[in-house]
Amino acid sequence: MFFATSCSLDPTLAQDEDIEFLPTTESLRQLIDGSYVRMVNYRYMGRNMIIAGEVRADNVYSDGNSGRFIRWSNMNLLDTDGDAGDLMAYAYGTATNANILINTNMDDVEGSDADKNQILGEAYALRAYAYFDLLRVFGQKYSEGNNLGISYVKQFKGPRNIPRGTVDSNYEDLKSDIENAIHYMSLGQDSEYADSKTNFNLDAVYALQSRVGIYMKDYTYAYNGSKEIVDAYPVTPEGQFVQMWKQQTPPPASIFELFQNTSTNNQGINGIANIYRGTSYGDIMVFDNFIDDADFDSGDIRISEDMIKVADGGLRNMGKYPSMGTMLGADNIKVFRIEEIVLNHAEALANGAGTGDPLEYLNRIPENRGASAYSEASMENILKERRKELVFEGFRFFDLARMGMDIRDMGEPINNHGHIEAGNYKFAFPIPQREMNQNRDAVQNPGY
Repeated sequence: MFFATSCSLDPTLAQDEDIEFLPTTESLRQLIDGSYVRMVNYRYMGRNMIIAGEVRADNVYSDGNSGRFIRWSNMNLLDTDGDAGDLMAYAYGTATNANILINTNMDDVEGSDADKNQILGEAYALRAYAYFDLLRVFGQKYSEGNNLGISYVKQFKGPRNIPRGTVDSNYEDLKSDIENAIHYMSLGQDSEYADSKTNFNLDAVYALQSRVGIYMKDYTYAYNGSKEIVDAYPVTPEGQFVQMWKQQTPPPASIFELFQNTSTNNQGINGIANIYRGTSYGDIMVFDNFIDDADFDSGDIRISEDMIKVADGGLRNMGKYPSMGTMLGADNIKVFRIEEIVLNHAEALANGAGTGDPLEYLNRIPENRGASAYSEASMENILKERRKELVFEGFRFFDLARMGMDIRDMGEPINNHGHIEAGNYKFAFPIPQREMNQNRDAVQNPGY
């Protein structure tokens, strides 16, 4: 039994090949848990992926206090950027163990069928999740590049030179993996892991389907995912909103969280908390005009001083990932919470998918935040509410990109990206040079 979590991550697409495998459900569980350890690392979901979705938009910027994310903030990346290379490596690394499991003959595994099906479903879900993130960051759907996607690696041991697929072929692979995850998890509902909120569960796969569909503007696909869970979880009430971000036990509104409060996966000074706050790192500042620009109501709990205030030299995110001091890095990463799915569902309905009142779903959020209700479920209002509710969680840049919107010049003197027109090559990260060196069939994104 083992964790396939080698710290040596070159080459990116083929790693850890000399591994002995004991086929029991216990070893499968340890193997899949290794994927979560890689996933929550600060190089991926523990920090970098979230920052990639924030610092290139109109919520936050890097002040360069510790020299981190300056090029991300001004959208002037190089193919040698270490954080971008780490993001790719750890996202692909998350899928490494998943590929072992997907290609394992489960008939040879000792243990209950329910556990085998649940774990296999998790493997498909993790692979889809990681590759979807890679597609959003490095793919060319919303920037120059002739529909270039990513290398969708499906084997653990296989060729090291894997061409990039198209965005369309990647989407078909994503849907296939999500379908398989739903199939196997449906068969594994008696597993002890089926109802856990700290690993992929069936509801989290439906949430992933919803997110993928929204990004791809396949609103029927998004609706078919969100309709399975949108009414099954309560939106966090106003009075519990601040505390929700502090607790280690997943709250009722959470669907799937990554747990960080152990010596194995606590990110400490490198984690998301310390990049948003503090004087040693604290590089990610909120634009001074953010509260007015996002059009918050004055009584909205999301702009209370528990959530956002002036501290350490400027406006700061205080409430999301709030750990500091001896607990630094112990925040759970909320991968899916019902508020996102409610807004996905409203957007799908507003764009003609399914049946239901999009306005009713849209207003579920402000009515629980001390904010005014909307009178129309327009895309403008849905995007406005997404910006307010999901701020600092890594959504804003990708929302602007998928809607074909420009990145505005926010007027900040430090590391401002200026005005970047929709479709500019800068909307996609460069393929890291380390990947270009290892994978002869890799193709660089235009402009780099």
